[in-house]
Amino acid sequence: MKNRSFKVLLAGQSLANAGDVFYIVALITSVYNVTHSLFYVSLVPAINMLGGFLGGLLAPLLIDRYKLKTILFNSQFIKTCFLLMLTLYVSLLLTQDTIVTIYIIIFFITFLDSFSNPSSSALIPQLVSEENLLKANSLMSSMYQFIQMGGWAAGGVLAAFLHTNGLLMLTFSLYVLSTCLLAFVKVKEKKPSEEQSVKESKWASLFEGWRIIAGDKRLRVLHLTLIFSSIAGPVWVSSILYPFIDIRLGVGTEWWGYINTSLLFGLFFAGIVAYRQSDFINRNILNLILVGGFMVFLMTILFGLNVHPILSLLLIGMFGLFEELRMISIHTIIQSLVRDKLLAKVYAVQSSLTMATFGISTLMMGILGQRYSIVVVFIIASISLCFSFFYIVTSRKYLTFTIGASNINLEKQL
Repeated sequence: MKNRSFKVLLAGQSLANAGDVFYIVALITSVYNVTHSLFYVSLVPAINMLGGFLGGLLAPLLIDRYKLKTILFNSQFIKTCFLLMLTLYVSLLLTQDTIVTIYIIIFFITFLDSFSNPSSSALIPQLVSEENLLKANSLMSSMYQFIQMGGWAAGGVLAAFLHTNGLLMLTFSLYVLSTCLLAFVKVKEKKPSEEQSVKESKWASLFEGWRIIAGDKRLRVLHLTLIFSSIAGPVWVSSILYPFIDIRLGVGTEWWGYINTSLLFGLFFAGIVAYRQSDFINRNILNLILVGGFMVFLMTILFGLNVHPILSLLLIGMFGLFEELRMISIHTIIQSLVRDKLLAKVYAVQSSLTMATFGISTLMMGILGQRYSIVVVFIIASISLCFSFFYIVTSRKYLTFTIGASNINLEKQL
């Protein structure tokens, strides 16, 4: 964990993630001020998700041709250039008639994220030893969750003081710093030879990540678990939580901030626990996934049926704790099973799968919540998490190994 390159990667990705949140906050504010339309505002996250999904599908083509460090640095550099264009455009040319350009730039920024995120995740096992892999994942995941949860609140405050242009300039500064830091990541990688690059067709390259997941029972189990979690995920977005707080809990919208803060504490505490107890978790990683799977199911159903505001804070905090521990464990197993470029391809597939599932589920949950009740939405999410738990229970024989004791090189098998 004293590896300098890992620290640089952690800092660079954290700055980039903070910038990603801030520029979306700035654009939502800017689009609403220009159009005064919730439809135009809702297109911002929709385009964001579309760019991520399509980028994840095409990422393997770049992964085959270039080093992971090269993909990570160049994608962040080009994102920085696009953000500079976006900042200038919003400042000088944005009107309701020209707003389409905003969506095009958003699409390309998220599209590039789909190249950098799998590359960053795949570099972690190359920068730290296997016994420290869970520690590294806990740090990366905790920083990501902290920024995702705290960034929206901080972004709202900064938008009020700096306004849209100031917040975009701050984001541009964060992107520049991130790009500079990522340039100092040092990792030994073999550059793909031309023979390797043309050995397989582009179609084979595109579907290699899918083939790896489909061909290994352990990876199938873990990714189906992630899909079930993505189905349940939309219950924690604002479009579901806002009416739940109003209708079910009967309190003001300020409780949305309290609930998010409690979730943040749960996620952050989980990162500390995973870091400090990494040896114990490595030895009992399957049991932790099982316990975590049951607890996130239990906390979700109890939260959905609960009517007491104070109790809701405890339940969401416990959910965040066990969800984060479960996810850190799952990603550590995946990184122990797959290495290097194949791991980047697996993460690209994972990104596309979870984004598509989350997007479709968000739409369906909204329809069900409008047609029936908000409690029904939480019950459906709980059923999905229950399926996830029982699927892990019935498939546990495929995951019975200790991290560090049985690393499998799938590249040789495939």
